[in-house]
Amino acid sequence: MSQNREPIGPPPRRPVAGVQNLLKANRVPSGEMPTPAALEPARVTERKQVTFYMPAQDRQRAKAAYQATNGQEMDASWSEFITRAVMNEVLRRERLYNGGDPFPGGTRKLAPGRKLAP
Repeated sequence: MSQNREPIGPPPRRPVAGVQNLLKANRVPSGEMPTPAALEPARVTERKQVTFYMPAQDRQRAKAAYQATNGQEMDASWSEFITRAVMNEVLRRERLYNGGDPFPGGTRKLAPGRKLAP
């Protein structure tokens, strides 16, 4: 039995994010130019697991932002999203407090728990 039907093919493709999204993701806020070291691609020599506590509402908000925008921002993973967020804050503090240079150190273990009040 032969019926006149259209052949079944793959589902239609979603529109691919164009160059505009790539340019938008790489824009620097006006008045802030990153240092040449910040523009170099990250050299991944070793990956370490990082565990920290975060208020539940903040985590939910971050997850929602990641899930809603990971395609437009080209995030490879949740880990990349968190790494980018932390590194943006690191770059801000380096610019503000250390002339844009990386702070020395960072090899000592951090004290567990909250800081004691002075």
